[in-house]
Amino acid sequence: MKEQLGQLKRHELLDEEEISEICSKAIEILILEPNIKRVNSPTIVVGDIHGQFSDLLQIFNSHGTPENVHYVFLGDFVDRGENSLECILCLLIYKIHYPANVTLLRGNHEQKIINKVYGFYDEVCIKYSNNIIWKMINSVFDHLSIVCIIDGRYFCVHGGISPRVSINELERVDRFEKIADQSIINDIIWSDPFYRMGASPNPRGNGFLFGEDVLKQFLIFNNVEILIRSHQLAIEGFKWDFDGHCLTIWSAPDYMGKCSNPASVLLIERNMPITPRSIKIFQKAKPSTSASKNTG
Repeated sequence: MKEQLGQLKRHELLDEEEISEICSKAIEILILEPNIKRVNSPTIVVGDIHGQFSDLLQIFNSHGTPENVHYVFLGDFVDRGENSLECILCLLIYKIHYPANVTLLRGNHEQKIINKVYGFYDEVCIKYSNNIIWKMINSVFDHLSIVCIIDGRYFCVHGGISPRVSINELERVDRFEKIADQSIINDIIWSDPFYRMGASPNPRGNGFLFGEDVLKQFLIFNNVEILIRSHQLAIEGFKWDFDGHCLTIWSAPDYMGKCSNPASVLLIERNMPITPRSIKIFQKAKPSTSASKNTG
């Protein structure tokens, strides 16, 4: 494991056979996990990473690796950034070696139809001159859990909710099937909070815009307290909505190299409420010498 992680940090390509083995072992673990992972604090929640590998490493350097710390990742590991492959391989390696300490949720970019267009496909094809590894990793994506509930209180998902989403329905849905346009999985990986009441179709073309009333009804019905999500750039690194019932965590600083935004992770401590001190802000990591020589 250490050797493979070292190669990734030095931006050295792993052998295709190694990646195939990583994907196979990851699927063996993920296929046994439920749609909804239930975990206890302490844990660290990480939002969108989008291929910013140096920033993922900065998170581990600041807060500890999954060897000793539990992490919940809210999806969108790939696309946009230059090192999507390093990001997902690093996370899968940690998942294989410390499965109880790594929860990986599916985002809207963890599907072929999206990551073929927004960078991951091209990155893999340039690095390996074929699309075999891209297909392998998308097979892993097809096995990711879709929700994590922390301490029975915090409902963590990539995007959001819709009027037809409930915990009972999410527990029963077949997440291994292709994501249909009108499915509740599509809703939770695409939906966004909105300042108007009610719910309406999302201009993104998938999911819903949901208002405070829709969210509060969902929280009460499902006996949870706060929705924790990512999916939208938060220009301050995080964003509270709906009187503290919806928290967006964004973990890609200086998004796409042009937004100059800070980023954040969320530290949920045992028997402690979420407070402003729980949100840890960080800035863009300085690229390493090896990273600057090989931008993928």
